[in-house]
Amino acid sequence: MSMPAHARPFSSTPFGKNVRQKSLLIVFLGLFTLAGCVPPPVTIAPSAKNDSAITQVSIYSGFQTGLYDGDVTYAQLAQMGNFGLGTFNSLDGEMVALDGKFYQAKIDGSVQVVDPQMKTPFADVHFFHSQQQVQLNESLQNYDQLKAYLTKQLPSANRPYAFKITATFPTLKIRSVGKQNQPYPLLQDAVAQQTVFELQNITGTLVGYSMPDYLSGVSPTGYHFHFISADQQHAGHMLDCSLNAAMIEIDYLETVTLLIPQNAPFQEANFVPLPK
Repeated sequence: MSMPAHARPFSSTPFGKNVRQKSLLIVFLGLFTLAGCVPPPVTIAPSAKNDSAITQVSIYSGFQTGLYDGDVTYAQLAQMGNFGLGTFNSLDGEMVALDGKFYQAKIDGSVQVVDPQMKTPFADVHFFHSQQQVQLNESLQNYDQLKAYLTKQLPSANRPYAFKITATFPTLKIRSVGKQNQPYPLLQDAVAQQTVFELQNITGTLVGYSMPDYLSGVSPTGYHFHFISADQQHAGHMLDCSLNAAMIEIDYLETVTLLIPQNAPFQEANFVPLPK
């Protein structure tokens, strides 16, 4: 398999029981030419164009420090996946993508279809393909119980997974954040000003991922979910929920493609190395 000179694949050993014997492939791609040059169209390595590949825009550790301006448009992001989550430049709300449609959940509670020319500083997307279906028929009282239930369904903790959970939620707590002004605050400080919405008996879908611990710093590890209601009137980052029944669909992911920003704020940032 040929790759661009700037792509650096790392393969690990095959994962888990009852899982196809393939290694996780991590591909690092530069997004654009250096700052000040005209950016060419985003191109994706052939290895990333499959149902088992997740594409991530930027790195989570950079996003946490306030790198909230990206160069990837949602028109370009839609070429990389029809399912996922993320945000918008200046941290202007929460993004959720389902069935090829991208939505913006604003801090005032409104939800709108994303303008394709809007840009993202951080997002995870892929083409969802359900490989495992689980019918939940028991009561889960909170997010911790949901995470524990999901973990029991997985063959290994050492690979990424995507989850599509469709249900009527007796209780649901979601949040959104507001557009930030420069100089941008740290993510923890911006989130401290979040608006929380508590909903009851609402039907919709949780869109999310679980990323393994060894991707810490690159991706948000553990479970991460955004919600979109069936009528597209409510959406946001999921903080807590309860469930009595649900259809849970799981997609096993084998490739992580990381798009590395080449803009000046990212390239000039001082990233602290992870301890060895």
